[in-house]
Amino acid sequence: MAHDRRPSWVRLPLGLLAGLAVVVVFSLGVYRPDRPVATIVPGSSSGPAFLVQIIRPRLGLPLGGILPPRLFGLEAHLGFESTSAGASIGSVGPGRLELGADGWDLVLVLDADGRVTPETHVVFELMFEERLRRVRCRPGDPAIGTFSTTALAGSSELSGSFDIELARCEDADTGKPLGWPPQPLVLHGSFDRLPLDTSDRDR
Repeated sequence: MAHDRRPSWVRLPLGLLAGLAVVVVFSLGVYRPDRPVATIVPGSSSGPAFLVQIIRPRLGLPLGGILPPRLFGLEAHLGFESTSAGASIGSVGPGRLELGADGWDLVLVLDADGRVTPETHVVFELMFEERLRRVRCRPGDPAIGTFSTTALAGSSELSGSFDIELARCEDADTGKPLGWPPQPLVLHGSFDRLPLDTSDRDR
């Protein structure tokens, strides 16, 4: 009896091959966990609003992000916003921004020349090596990124946006470096009509 010498993938049913092709195309095209969400337009909100996203490089996702992270117990999109549980607004000014939510703590700090400082960090929960950890990520040295603000005319409110590379991550509880991500994460976000701190209004 003759044996079929074709590679095993060639002998797969055409329907199954087509299904796999659809999954790959969808993952690489439509499904993009490494793509930033839309930016909030200054002055477009009826009240305080913010949106924060951690953009993970594909090399930082299982199988290079070909399959949705939820299949591996990871969140599809990593971030929080003003409607998230426990959302909070701390210090708000041209050189400092503090935002938070359940499981999240974000601090952005600029120096006198408007550059992002090492004090900038974000703390969040992440499944890492099969364990839920509190992770703290910071910019590299030198820090790479932008943090811009706009004071809304006739009000004591601030709007703005930021994009900052997070090159160093550690266990927030032990301070031990995680050796992850293989490429920098990007801290992407925007905010609108956040109340300016009294101490910052005349700066």
